[in-house]
Amino acid sequence: MSTRWDDELTDLVTSRGRALVGYGYALTGDVRRAEDLVQDALVRVFRRFRRPEAAGTSGRTEFPLNDGGSHAGIEAYVRRTMLNLYVDESRRFALWRKAEPKLAVPDQVKAPASDITARADVTAALRALSPRQRACVVLRFYDDLTVPQIATTLGISQGTIKRYLADGIHALRGVLVAEGELT
Repeated sequence: MSTRWDDELTDLVTSRGRALVGYGYALTGDVRRAEDLVQDALVRVFRRFRRPEAAGTSGRTEFPLNDGGSHAGIEAYVRRTMLNLYVDESRRFALWRKAEPKLAVPDQVKAPASDITARADVTAALRALSPRQRACVVLRFYDDLTVPQIATTLGISQGTIKRYLADGIHALRGVLVAEGELT
């Protein structure tokens, strides 16, 4: 049994399919991606009409995008969906490209264990600090807050924050020694 949305979809693809692929090609510059874009847009536009709750009491779905027998309304909606899908894909690809691992120069590459060891050393050194010193050091160097911002956050005077930072940094220097540096 054919439904109205099924007829609309068949008519649209038959009469305007090549034009939709051409539009997709103009967006992507690749025939295969253009065909995929058309297919994804058609699925997105027509999928809600396949559900039984979208059908009326007669079992036929009312299709609100049809402009009195022409496909202009449906085609415009599919084209807009194609554009949205293309833009979303471009954004995802741009974000992925930023996060894509880059090749490192051998002199910049550390041994995998060195980061783990350094993290463990910093954690152990921070544990040795008093709670206030640790809070001040973490807020200053991890959260990158200024002394006045730390004072506001902790409700302590700026002079006290400076003292906690100085004492904390001095204690950390005694525990953490930079590579190649002698104490």
